[in-house]
Amino acid sequence: MVRARGVSAVFLAVASLSHAAAPAPAKPQAAATAPVSVGKLVTIGPAVTETVFALGVGGQVVGVDDTSLALEAARKMPKVGYQRALSAEAIIALGTTRLLASEEAGPPGVLEQLKAAGVDVVVLSNKPTVEATRERIRTLAKHLGKAEQGEALVKQLDVDLRKATERTAARKDAKPPRVLGLYARGANVLMVAGAGTAAGELVTLAGGVNAIAGYGGHKPLTAEAVIEAAPDFILMPASSLEPMGGEAGLARTPGLSQVKGWRLITVDDVHFMGLGPHLGQAVSRLQDGFVAPARGGK
Repeated sequence: MVRARGVSAVFLAVASLSHAAAPAPAKPQAAATAPVSVGKLVTIGPAVTETVFALGVGGQVVGVDDTSLALEAARKMPKVGYQRALSAEAIIALGTTRLLASEEAGPPGVLEQLKAAGVDVVVLSNKPTVEATRERIRTLAKHLGKAEQGEALVKQLDVDLRKATERTAARKDAKPPRVLGLYARGANVLMVAGAGTAAGELVTLAGGVNAIAGYGGHKPLTAEAVIEAAPDFILMPASSLEPMGGEAGLARTPGLSQVKGWRLITVDDVHFMGLGPHLGQAVSRLQDGFVAPARGGK
């Protein structure tokens, strides 16, 4: 019995040493994430183009539509025409591998031609809402392999909009300012931003009220509509002032010349036309305009 116990003790000791000496099992390695091939991009729509550049992929853009020229970084890019009247030949000629487009892009037959030619066509919502803006950022970030950067943009957007809400709540005037959104289509035609437009949503986010509530979309300005709207402020994209002869020329416009006391606020063209990742900056600019001292002359 003693001998048996001794053998057992030796066996246990050897087993213990063998176990201690055995190498630890290798931990399974996480599968490497394959990099996303961005390719050559053509972007359609100001909000799409602004988001692609904000994600740091502007260097892969080989062409843009006319409306994207509102973004300064895109103004020297090759142009592929107006977003609703694209040419498949012009886009393919740029060696495009992926088209990133707002839902206004077309005509539909051109998009089908591009798909048949092997171009990856990605169509994104252009609804003028904050939620659609968040979704567009995340969708583009996913397609471009920039998910982390996309979440950072969404986080900053939410921070900016929360500050805007707090700023509106702290405002001491009880009546929200009435804002009329206008942009110039040529030298003598002004268009009004009604309900369901990017400019209208920008006004709401800034704590104002769109002075035009009777219709949606954009319509030509009439003197009667301006008088009825009785705006406190005129909101315009910066580029629209020059065709109108500056602020003095704008003040001579029928309707605007009859409404006294309004003040002008301008924003970057891209912010008037679409809700992009830097929407919070445009909201802040509009709020700054609400509290800026009035200038003489009107």
